[in-house]
Amino acid sequence: MKKTLLLGTLTVVALGLTACGSTPSGHQKTSSASSSTKQAQTSSSQMSKVTSTSSAPSSSKQQTYTDAEYALMAYEKLDGQGMANLHSNSDRMNWYQKDNKFSVDFGGHSTTMTVNNNDVLVAYDSATSNGMGEKNASVNYTKAELAKEYGQYKDTLDQLIATGTMHAQQRDGAGSTSSASSSSASVSQEALNKTYTIMGHTFKPVWADDYKSCVLVGTDGEGEAAEWAPNAIGYSVEERKQGMEQVSEAYKELYGKD
Repeated sequence: MKKTLLLGTLTVVALGLTACGSTPSGHQKTSSASSSTKQAQTSSSQMSKVTSTSSAPSSSKQQTYTDAEYALMAYEKLDGQGMANLHSNSDRMNWYQKDNKFSVDFGGHSTTMTVNNNDVLVAYDSATSNGMGEKNASVNYTKAELAKEYGQYKDTLDQLIATGTMHAQQRDGAGSTSSASSSSASVSQEALNKTYTIMGHTFKPVWADDYKSCVLVGTDGEGEAAEWAPNAIGYSVEERKQGMEQVSEAYKELYGKD
């Protein structure tokens, strides 16, 4: 009987010790899990702050462009000859602006660009069966695509716009008579009497009173050389590119420039 009571007492004591020992362990696991959750939340909050901070400068550094820059971008996209070619012809470039409308010419037909909120409308002369038309074609370019393709040339664009504006002011500031005299003096008689071959077509110097300068005009209804060559029908892109190089060389020869 005593042995039975002793065994019973020992069993109760053992069970009590086991229960006491398991309680702290469970509490420790709960505390550890809570600590891990708090650390994860803290880390997530810190990462969110870092992401927010790092993304903020990118929007503030976004490049912006003037209407004039967008207008010249649109002309260059239509022209498709490359910024280097446009720059090489800047000595003949005339640039005009009236409100949101811009125009550019190189001694011949002009191209007009209208800058809107989100796009640029380009109106230009396109070749027809009867010769060059008058603003009979147009194309739209979004500002986003223009900025993506030509945004890197911002400084060059500004330089070309300044040069073209100066030329336009000089041309418009001179009287027709004095300008004609000045132009004739800058073009030799020998150059005026010559004909120039561009893409197999013949061009000759003609005084254009509207532009107050001598321009190369095709003898078969092509119009002004610099306007005709990049739009010539029946020629590949490469042939038109070579044609523009021939135009540039012809004008340099006409005006006696190296």
